[in-house]
Amino acid sequence: MTSGLGRHYSWACTMRLTVIGSADAFNSCGRGHSCYVVESEGLGKLMIDFGPTALAGLRRAGFQPHDLSAIALTHLHGDHAGGLPFLFIDGLFNDRRTTPLPLLGPTRIRETLDALVDATYADIKSDLSRLELDVVELLPGETRELAGYTVQGFAADHMKPPHRPLCLRVTDPVGVSVAFSGDTRVCPGLFEAASGANLLVAECTRLAPPAGHHCTWEEWKTALSEVRAKAVLFTHLGADVRNRLPGLEEELDGSVVVSVSFADDGMTLDLT
Repeated sequence: MTSGLGRHYSWACTMRLTVIGSADAFNSCGRGHSCYVVESEGLGKLMIDFGPTALAGLRRAGFQPHDLSAIALTHLHGDHAGGLPFLFIDGLFNDRRTTPLPLLGPTRIRETLDALVDATYADIKSDLSRLELDVVELLPGETRELAGYTVQGFAADHMKPPHRPLCLRVTDPVGVSVAFSGDTRVCPGLFEAASGANLLVAECTRLAPPAGHHCTWEEWKTALSEVRAKAVLFTHLGADVRNRLPGLEEELDGSVVVSVSFADDGMTLDLT
């Protein structure tokens, strides 16, 4: 695991995760909205979520937006999907995109994308066909192939119907996998997504309840004993959580055997 910006390394693993942003919706402590890039040898670059700070975060981390092979969204709140219109105008008028862009997301992804474009750059709607957007819905319990990866959806507990937010598990052809909680309360779908994964990227928005439909550190101190992933990376960190780092791990008791770490923008993790 390394932290810091830049792309100066050689492949020595099957899968690499880059943290593009690690904050909550409020960009607490100056971090970007939570989103990530997954890379595996011989496959494309799959981005998970795309909030308003994602485009800047990609470039700071050394990625070019046109290099993204696909995007998968956990849910449709603005800090997880609101940056897509900026990616679209970038691909049309700046760093021109010449390959199709598959977009996978929960129920209502098409309506949400239309609304986002209408609210930001309505005059580009006639140009979007040039980007060859392939928008596909993913329901809890479903599996899709995306950029060479297998993406599974699990039910999250975060938004009211008709929205159906997701926890995701992304697996490469060798079998290395990373699970993403998205935003959710502690729920069965979260543990299902994490079961057997090499890494769970899990939200930890506040130190203690109340935190709305989010997970907190106090809840995780109990729930970690139920996680069946090899390691957990906490993200979507609010200011109270980040300001207590380092040191939170020392609060865990002996029942927690999973490896625990905390995300920061630009961090990379190698999964073997």
